[in-house]
Amino acid sequence: MHKRGQITVFVILGILILAVLGIIFYLYGERLQVELPGTSDFDFSQSEVLKNYIETCIQDSGSKALDLIGTQGGEINPGFYKTYYGDKLTYLCYTNSFSACYNKKPFLASSIKTEIDEYVRREITSCVLQLDNVARNNGYILERGNLNVNTVINPENTIINVNYPLTIRNDESQVQQSTFVKTFNVPLGRLIEVAEDIVDAEINADLGMFSHQNYVTLHNGEIQIEAQVIDKTEIYITNLRENNYKFQFAVQNYVLPFP
Repeated sequence: MHKRGQITVFVILGILILAVLGIIFYLYGERLQVELPGTSDFDFSQSEVLKNYIETCIQDSGSKALDLIGTQGGEINPGFYKTYYGDKLTYLCYTNSFSACYNKKPFLASSIKTEIDEYVRREITSCVLQLDNVARNNGYILERGNLNVNTVINPENTIINVNYPLTIRNDESQVQQSTFVKTFNVPLGRLIEVAEDIVDAEINADLGMFSHQNYVTLHNGEIQIEAQVIDKTEIYITNLRENNYKFQFAVQNYVLPFP
C-alpha cells in the first residue's frame, strides 16, 4: 500500500508540472519562440541591417569552408584521403607502385574555388530561407533574384563576393540590397602555390626524394612545413610564418613493394 501511495503522489506531481508548463506556453508562447540569430531587433526598413545579416552569413559559412579546405587538403567532402588524427587529408598526388605519383589535382586553385563557392552558396540559401520566414511573420515580403558567389583566392587573403538581389517590402517601406563581400585573413593562394611546388618536386625529384627543409631555407623561412610518413603516405602540413592558417594534405609516392 505504501508503494502504491508513492506512485499516486508522483502521478499527481507529473500532472501538475504538465499543467504549469501548458499555462506558461499559452501565456508566453510568442516570447519563447526561437529567434533567428541577428534578427531580434531586425528593422526591415533599414537596408544596412539586411546587408549586415547576409554578410554575417558569409562570414560564418566562409570561415567554415576555409577551415575545412585547410584541414582536408582542398576538399570540403574528401573522396580519396588519408585519415590523420581524425582529419581526412586529400591525396594531391598518389601511386601504389614504385613510381612517381600521379598529380590528382592539377588545377588545385580552380578546384578549391569551386568548393568554397558551392558551400557558401548552399549556406546563404539556407540563411535567406530563414530570413524569409521571419519577414513573413512580421508582415513583410522577401523577393529574391539569382544568387552568384565568387571566391577570389589571393596570395595573402581570400575574398568572398556575393551578388544576390534581395528586396524586403510591405505597404509602407521597401529596402533593396544586392552586393555583399567579406575578406578573410587566409593566405590560401600562397599555400596553394606551396602545395603545388611540393607535388611537382615529389614527381620530379629522383625517387621522390624531396627535401622540405631545403625548400623552407630557399624561401628564407617564409614557409613553414611539417612533414612525416604514416604507413606509405607522406603528410604535409604547411603555413606561413606570419599566419597560423594551415593547409595540410597527403602524398603517396614511390611505394616499395612488400618483401
